[in-house]
Amino acid sequence: MNLNSIINLLNNEIKLKEHEAWDNSGLQIGSERSYINKIMLTLDLDLEAAEHAIKEKVDLIITHHPFFFSSIKRIDLDTYDGRIIKMLIANNINLYSMHTNYDMADKGVNYDLARKLNILNYQILHPVNIDKSGYGGIGEVNPVNIIEYSKFVKEALSAGYVKLYCADDGRVIKKVAFCGGSGGEFIEDAIKLNADVYITGDIKYHQAQTAVKNNICIIDAGHYNTEKHSMELLKEVLDKTDMEIIYFKKNITSEKII
Repeated sequence: MNLNSIINLLNNEIKLKEHEAWDNSGLQIGSERSYINKIMLTLDLDLEAAEHAIKEKVDLIITHHPFFFSSIKRIDLDTYDGRIIKMLIANNINLYSMHTNYDMADKGVNYDLARKLNILNYQILHPVNIDKSGYGGIGEVNPVNIIEYSKFVKEALSAGYVKLYCADDGRVIKKVAFCGGSGGEFIEDAIKLNADVYITGDIKYHQAQTAVKNNICIIDAGHYNTEKHSMELLKEVLDKTDMEIIYFKKNITSEKII
């Protein structure tokens, strides 16, 4: 199957949306005419991931976050990124990224996070497109104490830890808003929709203050933890083909609990 056919398959199965103007989803390195036998999925591309792809003899790497976010003015092979570019081209490895188009897809990051959190029915938290697709979601769970629910979120997302911002440890929550990745900018949406708690990553100090002042709890489960499982969703789709699919799991920030 060539790369163009793989892109069409993913579009049909998960209903990708148009990516944001500031984003750079799509082909990063390679050719859509390339024939693909083996694919490696990973949230981000670093040297370790590139070396693993070469070792595994993959033809295509699919990432969530784009390798190139802005225009390239030069390729210096002595830089970190330059070394990766050289490695991929030398080993005929194509690179394709699905970022905001996957965040907003019908069966993308929103869908996968809701599935992990056992929220079967939800509406979009921050609609962007004409078809009302967009970022995050909001739905209901059985009433539960916020501390207990935070523990559930940590386990469900296989997170090393979560951060809870809440004025009342005895708070019972039912209405849950969520957004994979860095969703601090959508706190106002969660407030307007009367969410009891908002689950996302990369929450800033003043964003947490805004939430608590407006009687909403925040569970910061981390950018990586709220998105990593969505690559498994891609694997489920691609496993239906005769190609070999592997998933390279790594938090590129090397975050550790000390």
